[in-house]
Amino acid sequence: MTLVGMALVLLLGEAAGADTVPPPPAGSPPAVAPAKDPAALALLDKMCSRLKAAKTFTLRARTTVEWPVAGGALGTFFNDATVAVRRPDGLAARRTGDLPEFRFAYDGKSMAVLVPGDRRWSSVAAPPTIEAMLVTAGEQGGISLPLDELLVRDPCAVLTPGLTDAVRVGWAMVGKVKTEHVVLMNPVLQVELWIDPATGLPARSAAAYLDHRLRPRFVAEITDWKIDPKLPPSAFELPKPTGASEVPFREAAAAFR
Repeated sequence: MTLVGMALVLLLGEAAGADTVPPPPAGSPPAVAPAKDPAALALLDKMCSRLKAAKTFTLRARTTVEWPVAGGALGTFFNDATVAVRRPDGLAARRTGDLPEFRFAYDGKSMAVLVPGDRRWSSVAAPPTIEAMLVTAGEQGGISLPLDELLVRDPCAVLTPGLTDAVRVGWAMVGKVKTEHVVLMNPVLQVELWIDPATGLPARSAAAYLDHRLRPRFVAEITDWKIDPKLPPSAFELPKPTGASEVPFREAAAAFR
């Protein structure tokens, strides 16, 4: 489930699924009181405001994702991703690395996927906003795009529903960037952000999926932020390449995990 989808679950008060965290056993110690540090919330608000104001942006990320493998253990996979966003109706992403190369494009009318390794391509109609499209991509293809919580118009609308804890951990270096480390918790998800206070943009993001029995983690080192670059319409188009096979959307999307 995408972070966008999780936010909708929390907003609607629905169960998170079959792998939801069970209640604590009888006699367990009382839970620690939630902590909502105003400094952490201020940093989060600054990040969200900066991203909300952007009409377009691009970024690169080095991602680490844990994924169940045969036998039920978690394997760790390293990938590179590039992302381009146009408000309110354009998104393009490409992934390369340990997992199969995967390309995705959305232009406000349709979303298309391409798996270059076996030349599978598919396109289906899509809703007119990025927020609605991300939910549809998850429902129709099981696609959870990297850093989807940062791609929507208002990241705080995704990150804060059901928030129980918001903690400013302190300063941390991400590469050569001095950042503020923030930890956010809700019943199904822990998100960590390393925010550059000079720009309001995250240099690193991490998520732990508490509603899954294995609690897999996703980490992204984010670089090359460009805010409000000029992006041509073609940046959000993914026509069927010559020689590619058109297949059902879910079949093409199965390469994504």
